[in-house]
Amino acid sequence: MRHENTKTLFAYWDARRLGRSAPTRGDIAPRDLAGLLSHLFILRRMDRDHHIFRLAGTSLCQMHAREFKDQNFLGLWRGHDRQHMTALLEGAMSVPAPACALADAVSLDGRSVEVEIALLPLRGPEGWVDRCLGLYQPLQGRSLEGRPAVRHILKELRPAVEPESSVQVFRGLRDGRVPARAANDF
Repeated sequence: MRHENTKTLFAYWDARRLGRSAPTRGDIAPRDLAGLLSHLFILRRMDRDHHIFRLAGTSLCQMHAREFKDQNFLGLWRGHDRQHMTALLEGAMSVPAPACALADAVSLDGRSVEVEIALLPLRGPEGWVDRCLGLYQPLQGRSLEGRPAVRHILKELRPAVEPESSVQVFRGLRDGRVPARAANDF
């Protein structure tokens, strides 16, 4: 996570988990994230190939010169990049744990801006992890000078990593070390 807004959102998400693997959508209060709202979005997983925008911040919409509500997030990606983003989203929701991507948002005339995209899983009203709180954050002071982003090119993926277990019984086995045995261990 490079941008301070991404770090802030992750800290908020982590605090709202309250020891659970992921917070519920109801645990997220927009007023708590007032400074980030224009860069935030919420996706709902319909199936593997359809992660639909339920909400999209004004900065995201302005950068693309369109409204995203009810559109498929994966429509922003093409070819292998789409396959990688699908895997990143699905991984974040199945672990569940945060994931990030770096990409170039590119206009028709070839101008580009590097963006960081954070994906943080959420539980829906039924208790399933079927939503994702996201942040779409340009990293540089540069802009596309009023031209809309029409495609994205992935540069880096940081997939979700399963959190460390609070039970340390098998730590030695996971690390490849054989635990010491006493004379009466079988």
